[in-house]
This record gives sequence, structure tokens and C-alpha cells, in this order.
Amino acid sequence: MKRILGISTLALIVFLTACTGNNITIGQIPPPPVRPTPPPVVQPQQTQVVVGNVIPDDVYVLSFSHNTNMEHPRGYMAARFAELVEARSGGRMIVNVFPEQQLGSDSEVVTQVMQGTIDLTAIFSPNVTHVVPELALFDLPYLFFTMEQAQNALNGALGDYLADAMAEQGLTTFGYFTSGFKDFTNNVRPIYSVLDMDGLRMRVSQSHFLVAQFQAMNAGGISIAWGEVYGAIEAGLADGQENPLATIVTARLYEVQDYITISNHGITVYPIFMSTEVYNQLPADLRLILRQTFAEIQPLQWQMIAEATDTHLEYLYSTGVSINYLSETAQQGFRIFMQDIYDEFAQTVSSTLLSIAGRYVE
Repeated sequence: MKRILGISTLALIVFLTACTGNNITIGQIPPPPVRPTPPPVVQPQQTQVVVGNVIPDDVYVLSFSHNTNMEHPRGYMAARFAELVEARSGGRMIVNVFPEQQLGSDSEVVTQVMQGTIDLTAIFSPNVTHVVPELALFDLPYLFFTMEQAQNALNGALGDYLADAMAEQGLTTFGYFTSGFKDFTNNVRPIYSVLDMDGLRMRVSQSHFLVAQFQAMNAGGISIAWGEVYGAIEAGLADGQENPLATIVTARLYEVQDYITISNHGITVYPIFMSTEVYNQLPADLRLILRQTFAEIQPLQWQMIAEATDTHLEYLYSTGVSINYLSETAQQGFRIFMQDIYDEFAQTVSSTLLSIAGRYVE
């Protein structure tokens, strides 16, 4: 019996049919940064399965859902991951990548992964906290101050702790993608201190701790689906939002926002995971290929984000949008203002987790 994990063949046919007639256009978005060289690819021993052919009994077909386009470093590395897995497995494992929420919203995809109807995903951490509350750690402002601190933590004791927390919910995690640090955009005024947030209507992902932060600043915390954010801001339903530069550029938010504040107030992480039940259905050698390939892809994806920062800033300056930088003093002001949020996390989720994260910023 051929093994197709997750999404149905019919859905795959619909996806492939749609893709053949629609090429990605970049428009005025700057070209992506120089791509780091992925691990070497060897030619698969089998011809890739295509729709209409009979899938051999020993081929495993996995679906991989994520929420960004193929020009974003996360989308690019998801595609490279699929190529490497097929090559390294000699064609015994094929990963079909579904970008831009084609299989559903983040919350819907989390449910489908837990049910085993989607195999793999990389989901923005706030949208997984209803299942794994420990991931709300990354919603806390100024938890880390550099990419290196965050990466060291995730590759060390913090990553081990979170992997155990996800395992308790029946999820096997392989690592984390990132979009970098979040910044503020809005249409009212530049942000120079936490006081400038007062009265703004800011859209945020609907994690409890994110909403609580913006409500504490009297800055909204409005719930708007990601796919509707551009239109909502354009229509005046929200004043602004928070996202990394890579997302601000690829989503063209600079077209509907007057001010960008480089605040670097929160690291973004996208846990990569699948149902442990589905994972255990795979042969041991294919499970090893998944783990090893993700382990090699993750630092390259973080490297791409780090190297893209200057490119994105240069482009954003060229659009005429107003850009200002939050000072170190102002950053500390945000962190102090949010102490109650930290205390709530320690009391309701895990003080141990905060202590572990703190080791990497000392």
C-alpha cells in the first residue's frame, strides 16, 4: 500500500493545477538577499512522483504548510528543505510545500497537524500557544536582544525544554524558523517611547500575552486575520501593527503605513513540527533524514534573515516612509513597563522557563 501522509491527493492535484498557471511576481519588492549555499544535493535514485503516476508502495508523501510566500527567507528555505529531503531519501520521501496559508489559517493548520491531516508546518509561535502555552515566552518584549542570544537558547536548554512541552501535546518538533525581530508601524506618529503607544489601535496576533501588552499601553491589541491586515489598515480599521522588516517588505505594508519604528522588541519564532503519531509511522532512516536536514536548514534560514536587514532597510528608505529608531533607554522603558506581564507569565506558565531564557542574555 502506498503511503500518503496528511493532505489528500485530490488537494494536491488542485494545488499543482493552480500553480502551473500562476507565476510569482515580485513587482516593486526588492530582490531577495543572497541565498546561503544549502547542503549539497545528490540526485535521487528514483524519478519524482507526479500526479497521474502510480505512487510506489515505499514512497512517503508529506504535506508541509506555512504562511508566507516563496520570496521570504522562510518560504525559500521550506522549498530547499523539500528538495534536500527528496534527494537524501533517494526519492522515498517527497515533501509537497503549500505556502501562503493555502491549507488554512495558522490555527486551522495547527488543528489539522494534530489530527494528522497535514504532516508538517512552521507556525508563528503565538498561534500555537493555545496548545503549547510555553511558546508564549516569545511574546514577552525584549526577552532577547540579539539573534545570537535567541539562537543559542533554542539550540540549548531552552530548545530542549520547549521540545518536551510540545511532546506532551503529541507534537514532535524539529527546530525553529525566524523572521527576525519585530518592529512597529503605524499611521499616527513615530514611536520614541512607550508613552507614544497610548491611544493607538494596533493589530497583534491573538496570544494572551501579546494582547495584554498592547492593552496595558492602551494601544488596542486588535484581532485581524493576517491576510486582511493590509486592507484593514488601508481602510482605517487599525492604525498599525508589529512585524519584522522582512514581513513589512514582502507584505508591502509600507504602502499603507506612514511610520516605521525600528524597535526590535520581540524575536519571532516559527516552531517546525508534526504529529508524533504521524512521525512514528515513518521508517527510522526517514525520521533521521528529517531531523538532520532541518538541523542544517535552520541556521541558514536565520542567516538569511540577518543578512536581509540592511537590504530591507535600504529599500524602505527608498519608499519615502518615515523611519526612526528606538533608543536603548526607550527599549529598557518598554521592558520595565511590561514587568507585570513577565510576572504573570512566571505565575501562570513557567518561572523556570524565564530563568532558562535569562541565562542567554547575561
